[in-house]
This record gives sequence, structure tokens and C-alpha cells, in this order.
Amino acid sequence: MDEQSHLTRRHTGATTYDRNSHAYRIDVARPCGDSGVFRNTVLRSTLFGEYVSLMMMSHSLFGTVCWAAHVGQNPSAMIMVAAGLWIAFRAVGGFSGEQWAAGVSILTILMTGTLAITGVANVPPWLSGSFVAPIFWTVMLGVVLVADFIDCRKRSHLGLSLSERRKRDGQTLKIAAAVLFLAWGLGVPAAALIRSLAHQSEHRIQMEEMSFVQHVAFRCGEAIVTTCFFALGANIGSFLNVVVWRMPLGKSIVHGDSRCPVCSTKIASRDNIPIFGWLGLGGQCRACHTEISPRYPIVEAITGGLFLLLYFVELISGGANLPFRAINTYRGVLWIIMYPKWDLIGLYLFHCFVFSTLLVWMLMAIDKSRIPRNLFATSLCVAMIAPVIFPSLAIVPCMPLPASAIHLGPLPFIDRVVREAVGAIGGLLCGFAVVRLLRQRTDCFPAGSILISAMALLGAAFGWQAVVCIASGFVIVARVRRLAIQTDTGRFNVRIAAQDLMMVAVFHHLIWRFVWVSTANLS
Repeated sequence: MDEQSHLTRRHTGATTYDRNSHAYRIDVARPCGDSGVFRNTVLRSTLFGEYVSLMMMSHSLFGTVCWAAHVGQNPSAMIMVAAGLWIAFRAVGGFSGEQWAAGVSILTILMTGTLAITGVANVPPWLSGSFVAPIFWTVMLGVVLVADFIDCRKRSHLGLSLSERRKRDGQTLKIAAAVLFLAWGLGVPAAALIRSLAHQSEHRIQMEEMSFVQHVAFRCGEAIVTTCFFALGANIGSFLNVVVWRMPLGKSIVHGDSRCPVCSTKIASRDNIPIFGWLGLGGQCRACHTEISPRYPIVEAITGGLFLLLYFVELISGGANLPFRAINTYRGVLWIIMYPKWDLIGLYLFHCFVFSTLLVWMLMAIDKSRIPRNLFATSLCVAMIAPVIFPSLAIVPCMPLPASAIHLGPLPFIDRVVREAVGAIGGLLCGFAVVRLLRQRTDCFPAGSILISAMALLGAAFGWQAVVCIASGFVIVARVRRLAIQTDTGRFNVRIAAQDLMMVAVFHHLIWRFVWVSTANLS
């Protein structure tokens, strides 16, 4: 009875109708443990979090004692003492969910980060360069700040409807994006300036020869370019949602405006902005307030994140993940984007197309829809014809070569044609082999067809060598998952199979050069 009364008191609240959002507001009573100095925090919401909290508290208290013993040698050690006490206090839930506490954490991060850049003089090297150094304090304060963000979000969402929560999340996301932009555009130049003032040197690299204003302009330019690539991916993700919805129904993906499927109201341009449009609407149609599936912003965010991942790993890294190709000597936004390296940019866009196509097929498999034949034929033709027309896209030859061989010139036309034919056929064979090996019927709908089609696409785009590695990795993941859930039904879970294939293909692409060198050395 006492427990039921406690739960009743905890969740009982008045229900009122909000005319502005056209939704019911539930005035939930504040949960127990959310008052006083020590409160419930996301950092201690799980057993793993409890261990992390205990480790952070013990580590920070030990470091505080070490730094307190050297306060007389350098007054800056007082900052480390105060930061250590603050970490220990916040790790156990001190004032969690308070915005002012998050502000104190940000200020403490700035101070410890400055000490990490400039260094702390007149203290033993074991103290300034060990696991209690300022950089470790800064990292732990970052963890505390992330927990603060989640706790403040949960606290501010109490009593709000789902639609209002989504709108507030949209506002928070905009603020977070602005903070990240300023942190890169102003924080990095400020850190470089502080370091240059603390460590005067006659020999400086080119970046340090810039003035502070020039450095800020350069970093802001980098942030703008990075944002543009994410926005490109998010907009393509919005288009992929249209493809997944319309093509299985036989509708055109070119003609026709986006409309609400219930009231047929045209979606306004301001509501069609990827991710932010859905959050701004609260996940509801502006006209009829019908619930809009959260899959739309999720797909947009995944596509934008995929474009951003390849942007960092493949594009501005100078092709560090690509096999059989010399890594660009000059890398970064300036030397790859501002002074365009079109061969690398073409590879990036081509690979983004391949993974975007895989994402569309994965979503269709989740919806238990067949891949339209025209979509499959078009995607496979693009994957096969593009490397034939543009030689820079065919980086891996059909015939294996030693790991030390670096292909600097384009493959001959005949070699490219053979490479595409062998890759596509090899992908089909790998698809059938995977289905057979996992004791899956080839006519199983749609898991078998999606795997075979995806393998053919990967073989045409990346070569038969890559698709063999991806197929092997997929089989291992499928076997491990089957053993973990202890099932042997002889059928794929469509959702899991599609997700696993996408995950393995992306992971292989990130370590493609390493895989190529390792297999070439073994052979």
C-alpha cells in the first residue's frame, strides 16, 4: 500500500488543454529524489553509470589531494583543486539538472583547458603529465557537462506534452549547433593564441603565423564548409524518405509536392527543412495535427551523419581510408575543398551515392517492400558505368597486386570494363553464397533478395575483393547474433539483416586501406 501510494503521489497531476499546441498538458509532480543538494542524475541511472560515477569521484578526490600538496609552488594548482572537488561533487548528483551548475562546469572547463594548453610550471612532471593532468580534468568535466545537458533537458520537459518537448528539443539543437560553431571558430584560435603566448618560439608553423582575426576567419570557414556537407547529406536523406515512400507505390519521385497523407495539405517550405522542420512542428501536421513518423528526421540525421563521416575519413583526410591510392600530401578543408581535388571529391560523392542507395534498400526491407526493378537497374547501372566513364573512381584493379604497389595512373578502359563485370558478378555470387551459407532460401522475401541485390551493388562499386570481405564480415556478425539470441529458425530477421549489412559495409569502408594491405601481405 505504501509503495502504491508513493507511485501515485509521484505521477499524479492535473491534465489541462493547451490551445496553442492543441494538445493536453500533464502537470506531473516532481519525482522523488529531485530536491535537495544530491539528486537523481542520468550519470547514475544504470549500474554502469554507477561505476563510472564512483570511478570519477575516486579519481578526482585523489587528484585533488595531489594538487593541494603543491598549491604553494604554483597558485594555479588551486584551479585544479577546485575543479577536482567540483567533479567529485557533480559525479554523485550534486545539483544535477540546474542550469547554473552547467554554467559553472563550462567555466571550469575553460580554466582547466587553459592550463592544459599553457602547462603548469613549478610542479613535478609526474603531476602535470600524469593521469591527474589538466587534460584529464577537462575530459571528465566534459562528461559532467553532457550529463548536465541531459538532466536539464529532463527537468525542463516535466509537465510538457510530447509535441512541446520536440519543439523545445529543436530549439536546444539550434543552440547546440551555434555553440559548436563558436567553439571551433573562436575556441580553437583562442587556444592557439594562448599556447603561442605561453610558449614563445622563433620557428612557427604556417597556421601560427596567422593573426588572430585571420585564424578565426579560417576556422569559421572550415565550420561553414563542414556544416554544408552535413546539410547536403540531410537534404539527400529527405529525398530518400520520398523514394522509400513513393517508389513501392508506383508514384513519381520527381513531380508532386510533399503533402500530409491525411489532410493532403501542402507542406510549407519552412516545415520542409530537414530535422529542424519536424522538430519545429512537434512531430505533427500543422493543419490536422496528425502524428508524423519520427523516421523522417532519423533518416535525415543518419544520412547527414554518413556524409559527415565520409567527409572526415575519406575526403579531407586525403583519402586515408582508400586502398591502392597515394594519400594526398596536403590535406584538410583548404587543400581539398578550397583548392579542389576533383578526383577525391568524385570518389567521395560516388561512395555517398552507394551508401545512400544501400540505406534506401535497407528501409524498403524494413517496410517489407520489394526493391522496384527500375530502382535496382538504375542504381546498378550507375555503379557500373560511372567508374568506366570516370577512371578516377576505379581505384582497385581486378587482378590482385602486391601491397607495396601504388596505382598512380588510371586503369585502361578494357580493365575498367572487366573490373565492373567481375565485381557485379562476384557480388551476386557472394549474395547467393551468404543466403545459402546461412541456410536461407533464395526466394525468401525480402531478406534474400535485398542481400543479393546489395552485394551486387557493392561488388560493382568497390570491386570483388571488397564484397568478399563484406560478405565474410556479414556472415560472422549474423552467426554471432544468432548465437547470442539463441535462435535457429532458418530465417533472417529482415530489419536486423539489413542493418547488419549496412553496418558491416560502412565499417569495411572506414578500414578499407588496412584490410587491403593486410590481405595483400598475407598473399
